[in-house]
Amino acid sequence: MLGQALRLKDEEFDALQGDYQASPLFNAKEKAVIAWSEAMTLNTAKRDNKVWDALRREFNDAEIVEISLACAMFNMINRLNDSFRTELESAEYNQRQRGAVGITRKTLEDYACVICNQSS
Repeated sequence: MLGQALRLKDEEFDALQGDYQASPLFNAKEKAVIAWSEAMTLNTAKRDNKVWDALRREFNDAEIVEISLACAMFNMINRLNDSFRTELESAEYNQRQRGAVGITRKTLEDYACVICNQSS
């Protein structure tokens, strides 16, 4: 639902299910974040030098911490929900909430970049 709220296109969702690295829909920064998040989720980040090097080329230390913390938080929430067999809200409910939240790409970027901008 968050992706839809940020107006990601169906083609971008489809590319994420396949070879997103070869997709022209994502730039180098986006591909580095997706690969890093995937490696963190699969618990392979520690030994995946290729993914780490791509991330280091695109982001500074503070940005990497922010990206990693966001990924870790969502992984933790997912594991808890799975373990507790949490019944999640319906897609219809989430669609209604999306309009109420008012999330935009700009508001997320502004929020996420507070730490990054302080370290610049």
